[in-house]
Amino acid sequence: MRKLFCIRAVAFISFVFIFQLSITSCTKTNTVIKTDTLQEKDTTLTTAILTANSWKIQETIGMVGGNYLYYLRGGSNNTESLDNEYITFNTNNTGTYTDNNGNQTSFTWNFTDATNRKIIWIWNLPTTITVTWESISYDDGAIHYAETYILNGLNVLGSETRIPK
Repeated sequence: MRKLFCIRAVAFISFVFIFQLSITSCTKTNTVIKTDTLQEKDTTLTTAILTANSWKIQETIGMVGGNYLYYLRGGSNNTESLDNEYITFNTNNTGTYTDNNGNQTSFTWNFTDATNRKIIWIWNLPTTITVTWESISYDDGAIHYAETYILNGLNVLGSETRIPK
């Protein structure tokens, strides 16, 4: 009886040992799930969108002459205040620029082609200035663009985001 018990015990222990090895020798495979990222296309800036609101600066970063300019609405590291500055485009291709002190000047404007990615506006200051907005995009209710012009002999270059006033 003792031999039978020993053989059964050895068989059982062998079975458990082999079974354990087979469990621990399993390999884990990682499954990677790929999700395509949907790229949202910007809405084309149309005359209707542009003329629906006056536009205030949300953020601008640029150079005037060789001087750095930075403004973020509500920010604390601004190099100047543009809190009250805004621009209004009219459907008849005229507009009004209002500076931070409330002074207003007029301009005329046009998209340069059917893609509406570039606007040239002629600013009626004592010396007429041609302002160019390039690489215009309209996304999430904001206009984004690069701006260039010459003011009082100084080259002005900026990257700006404007939101409805």
